[in-house]
Amino acid sequence: MRRIAAALFAAIASLAAAPQAGAETSATFRIEVHPVPTSTLTRAQTLTAALDAAVPVTIAGELRLPAGAPAKMPAVLMLHGDAGAIANQVAWIEALNGLGIAVFTLDSFTGRGAVSTNASLTSMPDSVGGIARVIDAERALGVLVRHPRIDPQRIAVMGFSSGANTVLVAAQSRFASGYGSAGVGFAAYIALYPDCNVRLIDDTRVEPGPQRIFIGEADVLTSAATCKRYAGRLKQAGADIAVTSFPGAHHGFDNVAGAELTRIAGVPTGAACNREERTRGELVNIDTDQPLTLQDACIGHGLVAGRDDAADAATKAAVKALLIERFGLAR
Repeated sequence: MRRIAAALFAAIASLAAAPQAGAETSATFRIEVHPVPTSTLTRAQTLTAALDAAVPVTIAGELRLPAGAPAKMPAVLMLHGDAGAIANQVAWIEALNGLGIAVFTLDSFTGRGAVSTNASLTSMPDSVGGIARVIDAERALGVLVRHPRIDPQRIAVMGFSSGANTVLVAAQSRFASGYGSAGVGFAAYIALYPDCNVRLIDDTRVEPGPQRIFIGEADVLTSAATCKRYAGRLKQAGADIAVTSFPGAHHGFDNVAGAELTRIAGVPTGAACNREERTRGELVNIDTDQPLTLQDACIGHGLVAGRDDAADAATKAAVKALLIERFGLAR
């Protein structure tokens, strides 16, 4: 029975490793769940690399391997926003699996007992904000490079909202060298509607992979104008970075849950607030030279978020084109 089971497993696995004549790579073939040993750090501890203060924790990620992919395939590490891994990421997984790309969806929240209750600046603990989760991204990369089916030279990272913040931080050499492993890095950095209004020390010193930002010009949670300024500074320093903005599109423009925009009055928003790391580990509001508070003049009120068909379609087309080129995939 063991030999029969082993033979059956080998036969099934071969179906995933070699595409059939005339068949298209389209569906998920195999789903795996992998533990990711990491650490919980506050934002300040992350910025100061205070690993001696780190609290060990194990989180997890779901890896979806596409049907018909070769023995060694490229992968995308996917980082969720403050709502956790939601339906828009499922749509992205299906799109990327269809190109023959594995997708590792990291869950930074459940293993820490962190659950978002509302979409506000204070809805999530500081230790699971975008900057603090860079250690999770690097630890997840370490899991992927050891997987026997993943090509370690072809792993990109993609994030949404606060997860997109993590993507931009992961691209900075300060954090890649501080939390990553020598000789291991991401092949591309893809950020959907990130917060670009934090200027960190040495943030123009970045890793070689291309950075691509996609954001709505009507976004009240993050700012397209700020992302364009951020990209301009990095481009001047020699980075391969570009911003694509969409007129009229809001935060979460790739949402698949429904066509209606979500509107919540009174929610504090910080798109107009600009912060800077004046001394290592401490962020201040540039307007006040003090830590940002909800009473600062830059704080807005009223959340608007939701789907924009044109922005979603254009972003998916651009991301697919980037990964096809970067990973050397057949068109």
